[in-house]
Amino acid sequence: MHPCPGPDEALTSWLERVARLHGLPARDLLRYNLGPASALLDDPAAADLDWDPPAAVLAALDERTGAGLGELRRMTIAGWVPWLLDTLEDGGQEAFDTYVRQHSVLLAPGEAGSSAVLQWRPWLPERQAHPARRVCPVCAADPDCGMPLTARLPIMTSCAGHGCRLKPGPDVAFTVPAGQVPPEPAAAHAAAMDRRTYQGLTTGQVTLPRRVVHAGVWFRLLRTLLDELTASRSRLSQASIATLERIWSATGHPWRAGLSTWRPYEQLDPRRQQQLLEAAATAMQLAETGAITARGTLGPLLTRESHGPVYEGDQSSQRDRDLLRARQELDAAIDAARTDPAAARQILTQFTAGVSLPLFERQRQFLINIGIPARFLPDARELGRIDLVDNGTE
Repeated sequence: MHPCPGPDEALTSWLERVARLHGLPARDLLRYNLGPASALLDDPAAADLDWDPPAAVLAALDERTGAGLGELRRMTIAGWVPWLLDTLEDGGQEAFDTYVRQHSVLLAPGEAGSSAVLQWRPWLPERQAHPARRVCPVCAADPDCGMPLTARLPIMTSCAGHGCRLKPGPDVAFTVPAGQVPPEPAAAHAAAMDRRTYQGLTTGQVTLPRRVVHAGVWFRLLRTLLDELTASRSRLSQASIATLERIWSATGHPWRAGLSTWRPYEQLDPRRQQQLLEAAATAMQLAETGAITARGTLGPLLTRESHGPVYEGDQSSQRDRDLLRARQELDAAIDAARTDPAAARQILTQFTAGVSLPLFERQRQFLINIGIPARFLPDARELGRIDLVDNGTE
């Protein structure tokens, strides 16, 4: 027996709910009921199931629940590479510059300058840090509501479903008695920003004033904006200083959230992170209403495009329709492949036409990760790709 996973639920939260149905602690459910894979959970490196659990553990859970490898992996941080993070490994200066400083939002391109960064990963300070959970009081009082994967990530200020401000929650059990942590409504502009983040986490895309963007664009836009809000006055033009002063004045928080020496957002204390997220929501609201001008490369996404004449038969519109139709056809083919072995074989053939053996294996694994059962996807020999088998060392 197992409940359906929530749209943004963490793997450990879902396992706690599964164990509850069987009258077991989650630790016992994992330690004695996953066959040979249970032994892997004695390894400290494999203990954080919300991070990157061993493939054998996910396979055992899939075999016993039928939840699907793609669905199980989506409940882990590893399942969000490369959308939320470029890689699970600690990066350095290049990783920071690519993720945070490659584009700009409020500031002119290049105005943020450079900052020295050693080890760094977006949104997560360090793998073993296990920052405290921040939970929605309404969700936490519901035993059938799972803990979101983002509860340990400083990426939202409110619950997208209930509009409540997130508050420090329990580190062991997610559920707390109703009323123990009273709900507090979030500001409208903060709730609007968090709904976009939730949309990105659950659908893979985000609706912005200008257009719909991929979730990966949204997470990088938000992280860049948070970085710009901590910029030093000495680096900024008078126009940018005026913009940031307008934002911080509207929040009621001190400039740069009171930060005296610049540090990456991930290394700040929860109070400053909360203030920066509120400032980011304020900046988006002001940019959308035209109260400030977002001069960065990604800035126009936060403003509505002015209406202009469009003649019938515009080529770009037809191109957009063609792209939308192609995407819908691909989504339909993937959905069919999740339940139809013939459809899965056909899409594997299309994805691996003319590729080398290593790329064939990567493409096959990609299809498994998005929810197509491995048993529906033959290997190169079973598919009749003798050319790959004979030249597998290419």
